[in-house]
Amino acid sequence: MLENNLPSWRQDLKASRKKEGKSPSSRWIQLATVSEKNEPRLRTVVFRGWHKNSSMIIFTDRRSEKIEHLKSNPNAEILWFFLKTKSQYRFKGKISELSDNKSYWDTLSEKSKSPWFWGFPGEKIKPQVKSSYEIFSNLPKSENFVVLNFEIDSVDLLKLEQPIHKRYLWNRVKKWEKIEINP
Repeated sequence: MLENNLPSWRQDLKASRKKEGKSPSSRWIQLATVSEKNEPRLRTVVFRGWHKNSSMIIFTDRRSEKIEHLKSNPNAEILWFFLKTKSQYRFKGKISELSDNKSYWDTLSEKSKSPWFWGFPGEKIKPQVKSSYEIFSNLPKSENFVVLNFEIDSVDLLKLEQPIHKRYLWNRVKKWEKIEINP
């Protein structure tokens, strides 16, 4: 652990993010869950920050299928790839809902708040409804707005370096000790 109680992998991640710059894609992460039928499901979501030293925040719609997946199996994996550093981070952990999410809602722009009042995610758009996809102002917090807390249990970092890749592993149970492993 570092002096400020952050796991050392957070420093590596911070360096990767900094080198990536202000590219919007540097906040895109891939979230994997398992459906009720035991089928893998993968989607891109936006990294919204840290809840604790080793907990990521993700916003989602209560009506999305990932909510049902997580109810039946809270285990998940996140993949975060940084092109400029050629670093791939794999995070394993469990996801739960943060019930106190008003402060997160308040950080959103009006444009970002509006979709939580639109139709169900994944539902076919009806022609007469298309015109209702507008931006509203002064919206109250939507019941569909969910903040997910991804509590990280392990981190696997693969650095695609030449001539030989490097790989490191951290586990919460081992107090985030950094271990170099075969790539």
